[in-house]
Amino acid sequence: MKIDFHRLLAAVLAVLTLLAAWLLYKGDFWTLRTEAQKLEAIREYASADAPSDGSLRAVLHPVLLHDKTLGDRRVLTFTDSEIDGLLGYIQFRRGALGGWQPLNASYGGGAALRSFTLKDRDIRIVFAADCPPEIAHYKVQANLENDGTLMAEGDVTEPSFFHVYETDRNYFPDIHLYDADGNELDHWTYLASDDSVPSPGIGSAEINMVYVFCVMLLGLGWIIAKYFWDAGAPPKNKQETA
Repeated sequence: MKIDFHRLLAAVLAVLTLLAAWLLYKGDFWTLRTEAQKLEAIREYASADAPSDGSLRAVLHPVLLHDKTLGDRRVLTFTDSEIDGLLGYIQFRRGALGGWQPLNASYGGGAALRSFTLKDRDIRIVFAADCPPEIAHYKVQANLENDGTLMAEGDVTEPSFFHVYETDRNYFPDIHLYDADGNELDHWTYLASDDSVPSPGIGSAEINMVYVFCVMLLGLGWIIAKYFWDAGAPPKNKQETA
C-alpha cells in the first residue's frame, strides 16, 4: 500500500501540534505528585534566583509544611531551612486536563501564625508551623466590638495546624491571640513582622490565556494538517457526459 507523502506529512503535523499544545499546557499546570516536585514549584514560583538579583523576594530553601486540596484548589504551606521564622503559602487551581496552575503566593517572617482567603472562594485558612505553647485560641476579626466581622475562630491544640473556615466575610485580616485563661496576648510579641525577611505578595496574571493559546495552536495546526491531507487525496474519476 502506497502512502501519499502529503497525508503522511499531515499526520506528522497533527501529532506535533498535539504535542506542542500539551507542552504549552504543562508549562502552566505543574505536576505535584512528589515532595521534590512540590518544593521545586515553591522555589520556581516564589523564590529569588540569587541574593543580589534585585528581587524583593527571598532566596528560599523551602520545607513543606502542609499540602491540602480543597475542591479544585490546592494549598502548599512551607517554612524555610535557612530563614528562621519564615512562614508562607502558595495557592494552585486544578487544570482542565490535570495538573496545578499557581495562582498566588505569600510569605514573611515573625508571625506565629498566618491567615489568608482562598482565591475566588469563600474559604479562609489559618495555619501555623511552630505555634508557641502559650497561644491557646485565636480570632480573625476586623473589629472585636462587631461580631459581624468575625471571619475565623479556633483553638490551638498543636504547634502545627491548618484550619479551614467557610465564610463570605473578607475584611482586613486582623488576628487576635489568647492564652488558656482568655487573656489577649500582645500583638507585637507574636504577630509583628520581621522586617529583615522579605514579605512579597506574588500573583499570576491572565491565568486563562494558556487555554486561549492552546486553542489557537490547535486551530492553526488543524488548518495546516487538513491542507496537506486534502492535497494527498486521490484524484476523483471524471465521468464523461454525452
